[in-house]
Amino acid sequence: MTPTDRYGLTVTTSSSTAFDRFQEGVDDLLAYGPRAEECFAAALAAAERLALAYVGRALLAAVQGDAATARAATARARETVDGATRRERQHVEAVSAFIAGETARGLALVDEHVAEFPRDAMLVNQASGAIALAGGSDREEHRVAFLERLAPAYGDDWWFQSALAFTYHEVDRFEESRRLSQASLDQHPRNASAAHNLAHISFETLDIEAGSAFLDDWMIRYDRRAHFHCHLAWHQAMFALHEGRYAEALALFERDIFPASNPRSTMTDGTALLWRVRLDAASPAALPWRALADIAGRVSRPGYLFGECHAALAYAACGDQAALEKLMDGLRALDAKGNPIAGRVVLPLVQGTAAFAAGDHAGALAHFEPVEHEMHRIGGSHAQWELFEETMVACYLELARYDDALRLVRRRLARRASPRDQKWLARASARGAA
Repeated sequence: MTPTDRYGLTVTTSSSTAFDRFQEGVDDLLAYGPRAEECFAAALAAAERLALAYVGRALLAAVQGDAATARAATARARETVDGATRRERQHVEAVSAFIAGETARGLALVDEHVAEFPRDAMLVNQASGAIALAGGSDREEHRVAFLERLAPAYGDDWWFQSALAFTYHEVDRFEESRRLSQASLDQHPRNASAAHNLAHISFETLDIEAGSAFLDDWMIRYDRRAHFHCHLAWHQAMFALHEGRYAEALALFERDIFPASNPRSTMTDGTALLWRVRLDAASPAALPWRALADIAGRVSRPGYLFGECHAALAYAACGDQAALEKLMDGLRALDAKGNPIAGRVVLPLVQGTAAFAAGDHAGALAHFEPVEHEMHRIGGSHAQWELFEETMVACYLELARYDDALRLVRRRLARRASPRDQKWLARASARGAA
């Protein structure tokens, strides 16, 4: 008999070993675990034409910024999917579109696909992430709507609970997110996706002490080989940074963020942390910007705009003008092809970043201010993209534009009473009154 996975979907293989390893790989991928690549490799060793195992390998490679491996894996999936079910063929086609950078086409294929196959979890997971990075002005609401539409098909499935929970905390539905995340962990205690949600909720609600304690304890048993280990270490460092424990944040950087098993995460999380340390003037020692810029050169690509914004931080911090120009040329090319945010939002952020690093605070604001209310379109969570707001605050303070600093900081404080924002508020208020 042709086996069916735990979502009731047919997997075309005659090998029970291949199927078992494939199912383990999918669950590990969805839980951000350390064994997905090993499981997919074992599945393919047992059945080299198991197309969806190649898809799994492609998705893992893409997460780590290895575009060449991701493309090769999807090409192999397309070669081997003949004879599989229509569901599997459609799955491969949609993921191939995402890996090729054809996000709009991929999402259109998924919308059609999930009308019939709502429980195709690996594909739904990829589509949810793609929505978050697609540049839409309503990306957070779009992602909530996409997953809520599928909720009846999943019931209390542990993966879906954590996936939906992530979208809820991004639209400030914190208690719903907490409830679902905890329910997911109760079923699957090593689900890093759910642990990630709880870290976000604690950060957004300023329950820093409890969030830090939870994550520190949870990470003790989280395998460093997992591609998400670096990002959760970044969350640990963010807790430390917001409490002014800079030495601890930098120690986490050196131990768990650079280097790490996921080069792309090292680049995005490493630059985001060190840029904040720079904004706070919190390290007397030189920071390893050149090493991060070298990683950016390997994993950066124009279509991954969230990543390009972070690559620009590294290039600008170490004065790599050639890399910045190449990055900006790539953004202009995407803009010419009709990308909605490459030229309109991301390019000004990159230009503003370069100006700030060069000490031109007025020039930086000239690029940042026109896109202030569109920064969220680059993707990532509030805790990630708000880095550019924080750079604006630093510019205002350097230029003695205290009223503008107060306006922006008060808006941020209305969302969360961050200790760092409180310090900026006090500084702007004191200088403005003087």
